[in-house]
Amino acid sequence: MDVRVPEVPASYDDYRRRVREFVEAHKPELRMKEKAGLRVPDDPEDVAKLRAWVRALNDAGFASPAHSETKLDPYQARVLNEELGRAGVSVVLGNPLVGGAIKLFGTDQQKAFYLPRIASGEHIWTQLFSEPAAGSDLASLQTRGRLDGDGYVVDGQKVWSTWAQFSDYGYLLARTENKPGPAGITAFILDMKSPGVTTRPLREITGTTDFNEVFLDKVRIPVENVIGQPGQGWAVTTASLAQERGGVGSRGAEDSIAGLIRIARATKRAGRPAIEDGAVRQAIARFAARSRIQRALGYRVATKAAAKELGPADAPLTKIWFSELNLEINEYALSLQGPNGALAEGDPLAWQDGRFQDAFLYARAWTIAGGSNEIMRNLIAERGLGLPREARG
Repeated sequence: MDVRVPEVPASYDDYRRRVREFVEAHKPELRMKEKAGLRVPDDPEDVAKLRAWVRALNDAGFASPAHSETKLDPYQARVLNEELGRAGVSVVLGNPLVGGAIKLFGTDQQKAFYLPRIASGEHIWTQLFSEPAAGSDLASLQTRGRLDGDGYVVDGQKVWSTWAQFSDYGYLLARTENKPGPAGITAFILDMKSPGVTTRPLREITGTTDFNEVFLDKVRIPVENVIGQPGQGWAVTTASLAQERGGVGSRGAEDSIAGLIRIARATKRAGRPAIEDGAVRQAIARFAARSRIQRALGYRVATKAAAKELGPADAPLTKIWFSELNLEINEYALSLQGPNGALAEGDPLAWQDGRFQDAFLYARAWTIAGGSNEIMRNLIAERGLGLPREARG
């Protein structure tokens, strides 16, 4: 398929200027510093500022098109995504995947109530999928819900739940039907303030608490909070995860490569700037070439999605390519710094206050998020190429 990425016409320059001016005037000053990946503030005041920022974007008609009612043509959506991306501040708080689930499978009442509140920042959501013994193998999850009158009673444990400590609602999967594997799973909307919900933040190797574990002890969920139908949770999940994998894969590496060049110019090898070393130049050039391929893969997925021709291997392929390239770039950034590569945030000798050190520590998460790369390779082989299924244990 030919990739179609036409240039944004000059007639959209005024729209770009208005978005950029709005961002410059309203971008919040946060205590947390901008870092790689999907990060969560430690300070509740930062969360309040982010809610106000998203509300202002929504009121001005600049909310994320994925959840707002704002009608944008493809060029406006592209300009908006580019300018909001440059801001480096979240524009959808919490896990955005529930928006797609509600749009595709939700009732009219669910769509009318939840989607505008996600777009305005009033509601923050967390994703309650993974469990201690069910991560990439999500079909083996053990959290259970039993129908009791006009609701379900749910017991279980979830982990790696981003934003859970500040979330108003959770996008929950639980086993409700007496059927093995995916057929027994139902998707729910969970009010995180329900009795029996306990959230415990997890301090990661990065020093931040971006993830949480969530305990569910006889939590009641009304039947009207089912997304889709009972037992349809796997279909809801599959649609959501395809969106997540495509989002991970669409990220570019240009900024990181520019950072490599700056490090290579500032550091020495054998008494000369590292950028003059042919091996360093070759390594950076290889990363640049792979970054161009990454961008092309992202454009190809976007083109196929617009034509409703997206295949089962497309999003996993871009996800693998980005996550492994990102990890290798950050590893190389530390090696370029020599002994100083061991320094971290807060050390006066750390390059850019440990930017690449933090990115390196976080980078491994991208190889797992949305399904591990090993699982993605199985999807490409089995569903994309039609190869025999891997033997199941």
